Amino acid sequence: MHKLSCFENWLPLVRLSMRDLPCDRSISGVYAIRLAATGEILYVGSSNNLRRRILGNYIGGVGGETTQRIHGLLFSEGQITEVEIAWIELDEYRDEEAELKDEYRTKHGRLPAWNRL
Repeated sequence: MHKLSCFENWLPLVRLSMRDLPCDRSISGVYAIRLAATGEILYVGSSNNLRRRILGNYIGGVGGETTQRIHGLLFSEGQITEVEIAWIELDEYRDEEAELKDEYRTKHGRLPAWNRL
C-alpha cells in the first residue's frame, strides 16, 4: 500500500503540461490534489487514464458531476493557482484509492475536503 506521504513530484496544476503526464493514454493510477502553501490534501482519486482525468476532465471540464464540481472549484473559485497534483502509476488503482481514503479518514476523522462535498 502506498501511503499519502509517498506521493512525490508535486506539480503546480496551473503549469501542468502534456509532457508532465504519462505519454501512454492507458496509464492508470491514483492521484492527490493538495494546497501548495500548506500541503493539505484536498482530493484523492483514481483513474484508468491519468492523462484524460487530469487534462480532459479537471482542466478541460469535460465529464460528470464530480468532474464538474472539481473543475468549478479550480476555475470558478480560482484555486487552480493554489494547488498541486501528484500521482502514482499502478494497475490496482481502485483498491489503492480506497486504502488512501481510509488512511486519510483514520488520521483526520473525515475525508479530504473536496472528496466530502
